[in-house]
Amino acid sequence: MAGLAKGLAILEGFDKSRPRMTISQAAEFADVSPAAARRCLLTLLDAGYVSHDGKYFQPTPRMVRLGRAYLGTSPLALHAQTYLDQARDVLDEAVSLAVWDEGQCLFVARAGASQIVSTDIAVGVRLPAHASATGRALLSALKEEEEIRSFFQRYPPVQLTPSTITDVDALTHIVQRAGELGYATSAEELELGMHSLAVPVADSRGACVATISVSAFTGRIGIDELVDKALPILRLAAEGLGKTL
Repeated sequence: MAGLAKGLAILEGFDKSRPRMTISQAAEFADVSPAAARRCLLTLLDAGYVSHDGKYFQPTPRMVRLGRAYLGTSPLALHAQTYLDQARDVLDEAVSLAVWDEGQCLFVARAGASQIVSTDIAVGVRLPAHASATGRALLSALKEEEEIRSFFQRYPPVQLTPSTITDVDALTHIVQRAGELGYATSAEELELGMHSLAVPVADSRGACVATISVSAFTGRIGIDELVDKALPILRLAAEGLGKTL
């Protein structure tokens, strides 16, 4: 089982910034010995999950099967698409669903739009919580101030753009305010020229299990206008989805 855990840790290392890895790079990312990384990569190679050109290993299309195991069985992901599509059709903007994944926001469903928003947002992409509306909406489920501060101590905020807020006091207030309002925003803190709006999705017990969000170019619509236009639609989608969970 330890070998399986190491292999999965290595697989998680492949992303946009690391489309391929050597044995030493995989070992460093997964915090395992080069010998262990080599064994895992060769096993993954035999299983068809990675290819090898003599130096670099990189994922094969078979990797998609691993993601489909969740997307094809999760009630949240299965039910969400209808509500995301409906919100997208009204707003003519891409609408996404995200959940927690080790302190980051993981997108698990998305309804694309004719408007090109961001090439970085897609199913499987993870975003930092402190700078994204999605993360702030998820964090707003934390009721105690110390819980919020503890999160930012565990996952220290990083400056991503000149507008990114990294002060823990300010972020704590923003998250608390999001809890009071029932929605969160982010204005060019994650990506210049983009702002976003997110609302929490609560299940039948009232627990926050996900967020529904929309992003738009700052040159096309202001943040206040985005809230006025999209908030009722996102809330309707979140309420409808929550009733199915």
